[in-house]
This record gives sequence, C-alpha cells and structure tokens, in this order.
Amino acid sequence: MKVLHITWNSYGREDVEKEFHRRGYEVDGYYLNRAEDVYMNQRLEQEIIAKISKKDYDFVFSWNYFPIVAIACNVCKVPYASWVYDSPLVGLRHCSVVSPYNYIFLFDKTDYLELKRKGIQTVYYLPLAADVEKYDAYGMDDEIREIYSVPISFIGSIYTENKFNDYRKLNQLGSYEKGYVDGLMMAQKRIYGNLLLEEMLTPDILEKLRQISNIVLREDTTFDYTKYFGQNILPKCVTAMERQEVLELLSERYRFYLYTHKKTPSLPKIINRGMAGSREESCYIFRCSKINLNITLRSIRTGIPLRAFEIMGSGGFLLTNYQEDFLDCFEPGIDFAYYDSYDDLLEKVDYYLSHEEERQEVARNGYEKVKQYHTYKNRLDTIIETMGIN
Repeated sequence: MKVLHITWNSYGREDVEKEFHRRGYEVDGYYLNRAEDVYMNQRLEQEIIAKISKKDYDFVFSWNYFPIVAIACNVCKVPYASWVYDSPLVGLRHCSVVSPYNYIFLFDKTDYLELKRKGIQTVYYLPLAADVEKYDAYGMDDEIREIYSVPISFIGSIYTENKFNDYRKLNQLGSYEKGYVDGLMMAQKRIYGNLLLEEMLTPDILEKLRQISNIVLREDTTFDYTKYFGQNILPKCVTAMERQEVLELLSERYRFYLYTHKKTPSLPKIINRGMAGSREESCYIFRCSKINLNITLRSIRTGIPLRAFEIMGSGGFLLTNYQEDFLDCFEPGIDFAYYDSYDDLLEKVDYYLSHEEERQEVARNGYEKVKQYHTYKNRLDTIIETMGIN
C-alpha cells in the first residue's frame, strides 16, 4: 500500500504515521505550508498534482481537510482521506467537499450530521483515538509518582491569553449590543450538550460584531459571519469564562494543579506548573492525578476532545463536562464521569476523591475500553474499510 501523507504541525501526525509503518505501508511525506492559500492556489495545486503523479498512490491522507489537496486528488483520481479534529473547520464549507474522491472523517457527530443533512455524501463520523501502546511504554518509578500524584489536574489553555481574548473586542459594542451578547454567553455557559449561540444572533447584532471584528471572510466558502461568531469567536469567549470560573471554584476547595503555558495571576490559589513539556510528561500527569479534568472548548459541539482519549488511554480517571458523543463510545460512571452543572461538578469531585477503589475501577475500565476499541489501529481499520481499499 502506497500512501502520500500530507503533513503539517498537527497533533497526532506521528501516531498515524507509526500505524502506517506498522502495517507495512510505503509512506511518502509532503509538508503543506498553511501560511499559503490552501483553498485556491494554482502554483500549490500544480505542485501537489506533480507529487501525486510521481507514484501510483493508493490514497492521500491528512489531518484536517484541505480544499487544495482535494482538488489535486480529484484531478489525479486518487482517494483523499482526511481526519478532522478541529471544529469548526472553514475548509468543510468549500465546494470541493463534494469531490467523489473525498473521504472526510469528522470527530464531531453534530458537524457530520449537519453536512450530511445538506446532502454531502463524502463525510463520515469517526471519533479520535489514543496510542495506548506508546503510553504503556512510559515507565514509572517512585520519584515520578511523588511528583505527579495530585488530587486534581487540568492540562490546557484557559483562553485568557491576548491572542485568544476576543472578549476585549466586545467592549467596543454599544451598551445594548454588549448586554445582549453577554446575556447569550452567560446562558450558553450553563447549557451543556447544545450550542445555541449561532441561532440566537440577530442580523443587527451580527452587523455590529462584524464592524468591530475587522475580519473579511472567504467568498469561496459558505462559512458566513453567523458561523464565524456563533461557532468560533463567542464559544471561545464562553470557554474562557467557564474555565476561569471552574478553576477558581475548585481551587478554593482543593489543591488544584494547572499545566498551561501562561501565568495565571487571576487564579491565585491555582498551583500553576507551566505547560507539560512532552507527551510523556502528560501521560504521567494523567496516570498519577486522582482526577483529570476536561473542560471542552465550546466550539466542539458534541465531539470527544483528544484530551479525553489520552487521559483514559494513559490509565487516568476522567471527569469531563457533558458531551453527547461520549455516549457513543463509553458508559458514564463505568468508564468515565461527567458533570452537567457547577454543583454537579463539586459533587462528583467530592465523591470520587473519597471513593478510591471506585475511582480506580472507572479508570481501569476507561483504559481497557480505549485500548480495545479506540486506538489508531482501530481508526485506520475503519478508514481503509470505508474507502474499500484492500
């Protein structure tokens, strides 16, 4: 089997390439510079076509979907498998998605169903995965356990860094518009399992948001301002509010360890250890923390974040906000635990910190479930079977 792997600085590219090699595939790489136009770019298109034409590839693969790759594969009549882990992804609103050579695998079922209802026949639902074999190989000793054995931990951004702090721009709105948008975000913050922001944005509010954003959207996609603000910007603001509040709430009651790449002066009781330096260190954190918290980025409407698979695949106990897609893969209270309100979060933390054996059993169950059903081998089996390639 010959594969052209379109690479970029994606999370998981080494894991999927490792699985290609484990199967004995012949793999060539092509680095895609995302600083270029990856939608309509004649020079780049011809370069990719030339690369594909040099060898009789069975298929082309990339993390996330790129219109320019789909166009090149359509010209060369070669199957293109893309596995999407971002939501929203603007490229999915490009006309190239209908190419008959596309096999677009989406980790968020709501994104998949939305496109499917629009008549797009090239999309498939495929959750993310974990490289359990790699995590198992990371050895543990008493020193490592002593360093990383903590009550509660969270690895990730709190979205208050300058480049993410879109909420500051909202201060440019008028008092009515600002109050309306704040009210929407406060309501959304309390609702799990359904993203309502997009449908609640009125034309007048959208126009005001567009005026202060200074953003010009692509004309060759159907990703409009409603989706830009309702599925991207405002959900990110809600996530920043939620993570700040949850971490503050928990750090008032417990020793809470945060692994992030910025200082957090607004969370004085948090123990900020800086960003985890490697996937090996992340594995130690997941494995040794009594509770590993997941607070999903709100633009992920129902999908299971990669962090959740890695926590369970490392043997860690997962406590996450409610996301509907978890129920497709795991049993709550058996493989993981979820909360659907701040009060529920506090109750679950209290319960699992005081029920050691039950917490460890849930962590073992989650680990075994991921190891058996949710590895890169499992996912590549599905991709290859869906494409009908022997």
